[in-house]
Amino acid sequence: MEEKESLYEHSRYEQKWWDFWTKGGWFKAKTNSGKKNYTILIPPPNVTDRLHMGHGLNNTIQDILIRWKRMQGYNCLWLPGTDHAGIATQMMVEKALAKEGLSRKELGRTKFFQRCVEWKEKNGGIIINQLKKLGASCDWDREAYTMDEHLSRAVRRIFVNLFNDGLIYRGERLVNWDPALETAISDDEVNMEEVKGKLWHIRYPLKDEEGHIVIATTRPETMLGDTAVAVNPDDERYQQLIGKQVVIPFVNRVVPIVADHHVKPEFGTGCVKITPAHDPNDFEIAKRHQLPLINIFDEKACLNDVSPQEWRGLDRFVARKKILAALEEKSLLEKEEPYRYIMPFSDRSKVAIEPRLSKQWYVRMKELAGPAIDDVRNGTIRLFPKLWDKTYFHWMEHIQDWCISRQLWWGHRIPIWYCADCEDVTTGVDDPKTCRSCGGSKLKQDEDVLDTWFSSWLWPLSPFGWPEETEELRTFFPSNVLVTGAEIIFLWVARMIMVSHYTRQQAPFKDVYFNSIICDKNGRKFSKTLGNGIDPLETISEYGADATRFTCVVLAPLGGRVRMESSDFANGYRFVNKLWNASRFLNQNLGSIRKINDFREEDLDLPSRWLIHQLRETSFKINHCLEHYWLHEASAALYQFIWHAFCDWGLETAKPSLGKEKADIHLIASVLIYVFEGLLRLAAPFIPFVSEEIWHSLPAHPRWERPTSLVIAKFPQAEEIPQFSEDSEKWEQVKAVVTGVRSLRTQAAISPKEELDAFLTCDDEVWALIHPCRHWIKQLANVKDLQKTATGKTPHQSLVTTGKGWSLHVPVGTLLDVEKEKQRLERELKRIGNIVKGLEQKITDKNFLARAPQDVIESSQGQLENMRAQAHTLLENIKTLS
Repeated sequence: MEEKESLYEHSRYEQKWWDFWTKGGWFKAKTNSGKKNYTILIPPPNVTDRLHMGHGLNNTIQDILIRWKRMQGYNCLWLPGTDHAGIATQMMVEKALAKEGLSRKELGRTKFFQRCVEWKEKNGGIIINQLKKLGASCDWDREAYTMDEHLSRAVRRIFVNLFNDGLIYRGERLVNWDPALETAISDDEVNMEEVKGKLWHIRYPLKDEEGHIVIATTRPETMLGDTAVAVNPDDERYQQLIGKQVVIPFVNRVVPIVADHHVKPEFGTGCVKITPAHDPNDFEIAKRHQLPLINIFDEKACLNDVSPQEWRGLDRFVARKKILAALEEKSLLEKEEPYRYIMPFSDRSKVAIEPRLSKQWYVRMKELAGPAIDDVRNGTIRLFPKLWDKTYFHWMEHIQDWCISRQLWWGHRIPIWYCADCEDVTTGVDDPKTCRSCGGSKLKQDEDVLDTWFSSWLWPLSPFGWPEETEELRTFFPSNVLVTGAEIIFLWVARMIMVSHYTRQQAPFKDVYFNSIICDKNGRKFSKTLGNGIDPLETISEYGADATRFTCVVLAPLGGRVRMESSDFANGYRFVNKLWNASRFLNQNLGSIRKINDFREEDLDLPSRWLIHQLRETSFKINHCLEHYWLHEASAALYQFIWHAFCDWGLETAKPSLGKEKADIHLIASVLIYVFEGLLRLAAPFIPFVSEEIWHSLPAHPRWERPTSLVIAKFPQAEEIPQFSEDSEKWEQVKAVVTGVRSLRTQAAISPKEELDAFLTCDDEVWALIHPCRHWIKQLANVKDLQKTATGKTPHQSLVTTGKGWSLHVPVGTLLDVEKEKQRLERELKRIGNIVKGLEQKITDKNFLARAPQDVIESSQGQLENMRAQAHTLLENIKTLS
């Protein structure tokens, strides 16, 4: 074992071992391996992305799972890849063109598309290289890209199949329109933000009679597209007006007053304008009342030719000011008032979304949803955490058709051709030469491209060669687990399930793990706008990949939200360095022993048996936790074992036997190397770089087979590790006595170097266990002597602690100010007493017991028992000091 530096310098080792792993080819999967297969498909990041902490957590989870299964002997495939990111990439390229004084329309479609290809070739691999820095053990030779030739052909094939089956159609509906990008966008690309706006009260004249009705609106400019006014049928103020007509100012359009339960009487005046082509709620009201739909905006959200001549071409917000001024001039603006409301904004361009009536291509989703609902309901697919089942079912049972067309140039162009002769449409996997109906050759392809998700939903299939029935598809479909964020459960997860059933009548994966949402310490999601994010590349640079990985998973329980700040990664580094220094300790004390012999179990002392049993228990716990996707708990168990079991107890009890010319040094060396090897194997999926570096410097132990790399070493299984349950329980008693003495030292601020006397009150059975271990207690607790005393004969002025079947007294009269310590204990007893009183009131409160969940009640009861025990110990200490 070579000498190591005192602080782990991650920059010296991470690239070294990455090169070693990739050269060894241990991340590559085979189609005919003879082993069980285990597959994970990476959620393909956009080619425009840069690694953020969400990626860091998500990919660390996947890497831990795949490394764990690889060490269990599975043929593991973690498929990497990237998404072409239609809108995001087009925006990047358009920004670059703007710097050259060009626009995409000036460049032309073909040349612009080529510029997008060139941009991807130059920049698209950045996030892939960043994932490698994190240690992502993907099969990088299989890296896929949604615009690859074969994946693009798969997109064509699924479109054609769905179209021919009547599941794709073109329809006119309301969409989220981005006026800056001039395209429809999906719901996930819309951010809902609260804005400080105004509510305007506008008079609409009644037709054929005197008077008017006052409507309230936040968007007066859309009045030019009004086709009705609506009130609630139960609102008595407007009963006499239902069925009458009003005249829309400026366009002189006569529209009806309709009754609809969607209208809230408490909003504004209780009377609202209905603009079906520019508001989703109004669109639904229009369908119920068969109202016409009038689009008043062009692609840039400027007023179109439907509007009065003097306002045509005006931006919607400029038009608002003009219309308000005109209303005031005509005495039709009754009042305006401040009003806060939620407004949609484009996540990409940051401009306000315009709900807009537009002809788009859609997929009929209800016909596809049935099998996907059944998969989750019958357990074919399991969602982790299970609480997402209810959300999934609600959305799937009320699913809407999917708008798949985007008004962009970058992406998969919609494979529809319009015939100039007969106006029919033709589709095909290959570009058609003639019309399917009339045989004419005057065909023009649709200008739009497909939604990026339309290629992403094929991710379980297309990278493996679908629609061909390839060996890869047979081997790696379905995959075992999908690790992703719950925010795309419908946009991606549900759609993959639906298309897999449509194409192969089979679920695409067995489990779905929804990782935590990372927030700052105030509970706010990380965002560029708030500037509260943590750059994982900075944490990797400062603390190393292992510390970054471990910190992510140890803080993040299954699902939910996790609060994180930069200083947390220092804790991850301290853990990594603790392991590093444990290896240095072994090196310094066992450096002269080059060959490790096996141990005989009957020769082992009590702490050695306990340590080996802890390895067994930890192996069981980590395997069990990983099987259930409890990575937070698995990493916590690893931390507990390394820091406390091995370092705090294993190494401390071994010190007397190390570095001396004794026969038992070889025995203790065998135990420590055996346990440390197992520990490194348990740690390898979580902190692979430091584990590999230490492992290669460790002498081989005959109980562990040693392959070329730790990444393919066998993962510890509990049943293969010696079991010492009874001896482990005995040592726990000894540990409790040592911990009790240490706790009293801390409590009384007595130096660890001060040798103490200790007196144990217990029965003969407990003393028979403790007595042979007194030398351990003396060594670990710095006790001069440990004596057994009879009940009631406690030493004068002592502190006391209790355990299972024993009480331990430590005389402290000469070591501290007894009166001062009594006063401190009495203050603490009063504080604990108040907590006990509060908890007693809480758990006897009928309202609390009736409303609180059972786990909360049990937790409160546990807190009460703990506080009562603390109060009892404090009272005993006050008595013994007296």
